[in-house]
Amino acid sequence: MRRQRKLDGQEYRNLQVILGAFLVLLQISLLLFGLSLSANMWTKQKSISTVLICTTAFGILFTIIVSMLRSDRTLGLAFLAPLRSNLRSGIFMKSSAIRWVLETSTNPEVVAAVAPMIPRVQWPPNIDASAVYVRLLDNFALCLDKPELFVTYGKAMAHLRIQPVRIGSHYWKEYDVWRSWEDKSRFIRDAFTDACLAWDRSRNAKDERRDKHKADARTALRTMVVYGIKSHLSHPDDEKLIWEGDLQWCHSDGHTPQCTEFDWLVDYLAARVDDKTEGDALLALSAMHGLGSAAKQLSYITELIRCMGSNRPSRVRYAALRAVSDAREELSSVVSGHMPPGVNEKLLDELSGAILTALQLEVTSGPSVFFHPNRDRCYLRLIFSLARSDEWCERLSRHGHVERCISLLDEVLASSHDLNFYLAGIFARIDPSGRDPPFSPAETRWQTLMTNAWDEAAKFRPLRECVDALPTLVVATRKNLPGLFASGESANLTRYVGWVLEKLQGKRREDSVSIALSSVQGLCEDLRRMSASN
Repeated sequence: MRRQRKLDGQEYRNLQVILGAFLVLLQISLLLFGLSLSANMWTKQKSISTVLICTTAFGILFTIIVSMLRSDRTLGLAFLAPLRSNLRSGIFMKSSAIRWVLETSTNPEVVAAVAPMIPRVQWPPNIDASAVYVRLLDNFALCLDKPELFVTYGKAMAHLRIQPVRIGSHYWKEYDVWRSWEDKSRFIRDAFTDACLAWDRSRNAKDERRDKHKADARTALRTMVVYGIKSHLSHPDDEKLIWEGDLQWCHSDGHTPQCTEFDWLVDYLAARVDDKTEGDALLALSAMHGLGSAAKQLSYITELIRCMGSNRPSRVRYAALRAVSDAREELSSVVSGHMPPGVNEKLLDELSGAILTALQLEVTSGPSVFFHPNRDRCYLRLIFSLARSDEWCERLSRHGHVERCISLLDEVLASSHDLNFYLAGIFARIDPSGRDPPFSPAETRWQTLMTNAWDEAAKFRPLRECVDALPTLVVATRKNLPGLFASGESANLTRYVGWVLEKLQGKRREDSVSIALSSVQGLCEDLRRMSASN
């Protein structure tokens, strides 16, 4: 620290420029000496004076030429340069020392000694930490057989990701390392635990310590989100984390956490500690794939509704939508007679309306809704699951979700994001005819949608996500068989249904497959018979 303070002081006071100024003064004194000597000899020996004048002129010309060729050696200009204000405050002194060590040392033992210090310090904004990150990444790649050291480097790199520093892209280098390390859950678990402990301490601490513990909880949540993508570390505000991030974790014994272990995050949201980390907390909550413990379900649903409000930032709204979508299996079972304590029809109606609000994108002309592949995949999966319940079907119809799905039809048919099955499943469960805009099953779009849906069903992984919708899809397909044959889609449809049947037959021992298997088998036989007759 003392060494770094001296080094930063030298840079702040421009010691190198000051030393260079002495050389400028020496050159000026030599010039004056040459001029005075030449003037003195001019009156005595003109021939000698001529030699002195030429030598002095050559020296001046040589200095000018060297200064032009080597701009970093332009002492006169350096002397006139203003002082640089890069002296770090005491807060950033440690990060300055760590940065200097990692930029100048290639000794693995030195890097290993410095890496644990990185998560304990703050870093100045906008500083270029690319060299530091690369040094850590290089050592990170060499420690796959040293788990503890590997974890140390991983946490140090994640801490840099959440700091306001500049880091270059090292995607492929990170990809190779993280793909070789399969236990990323450990990093998520440690950050989750750190955040939980800090939050508990903040509630029991005195006023002067409470803010520090809350800041520690925010930092830990930000760090946890960084690990959301399996193949590399991300910036915590990267939108890709919302749609593709996976923050599920398990204990060191391999057991998954209980839903009660997420209760503190619901309290964190309810306390409204920090708008920026609300999205982080929601992404962490999405990992439990449910509505939480019975004691917190009412509070959790209430907070989800608030976070999907139109006045919330898009990142918070989208993270809340992701959390609702990941809880879709449990949410679809919340119906009359099976309501959590405190939850009622009115609250579920508010949640249904909030889901539509969460889809809005803020643009210059005001709120607008347009096709967003990742967001709409999340939305359609949610509506597809909720539509299993007759109560939810009625609620979704009443709040405009069917119209929203109809508005997505053209984009879904034109896209390559495998959304046809979800949309067809929704329309099979909720009749879209008579809506505004109108949508009739007799339309060519419906026939294309059904054909594409069976194609996607054959590729679905995992199968359990679509198997319960197959009987409903079979009924909807049968209603429009004449139109499908008239449109020339019968050959493709027969082939796709055959693929689904083969897939189900490979899973015939599973109880959930038996109903779908007989239904699909009957449709497949009818299609083959109709194709043969035509």
